[in-house]
Amino acid sequence: MIRAVLTMVVREGCERAFEKAWLDAAAVTRTMPGAVAQTMLRDPGTPRRYVITADWLTPEHLTVYQDSDRRHALSAALEPLRESATRELLEIVAHFDPGTEPEQGGRR
Repeated sequence: MIRAVLTMVVREGCERAFEKAWLDAAAVTRTMPGAVAQTMLRDPGTPRRYVITADWLTPEHLTVYQDSDRRHALSAALEPLRESATRELLEIVAHFDPGTEPEQGGRR
């Protein structure tokens, strides 16, 4: 499994519009093949800074999504609301929820 990590700084005064646009986009993204989970985080010390994570079964699933017309349309709604964006792609090596055994997710 992989995790895309997007860090975005939103234009001043656009925080609520950005959150709504992201929630709308997340509702569509979650229906894509290979989509596992999405999370929006906000930095309490810098409230215009958001970190978005999206977990995908494989890099190929993410690539199909990134190349899709759906993703391009969803991103177009977010672009005017943000000042900057960076992206990282990370492989999930292990994951566990409280009360469960850790899952191994990485390749060896």
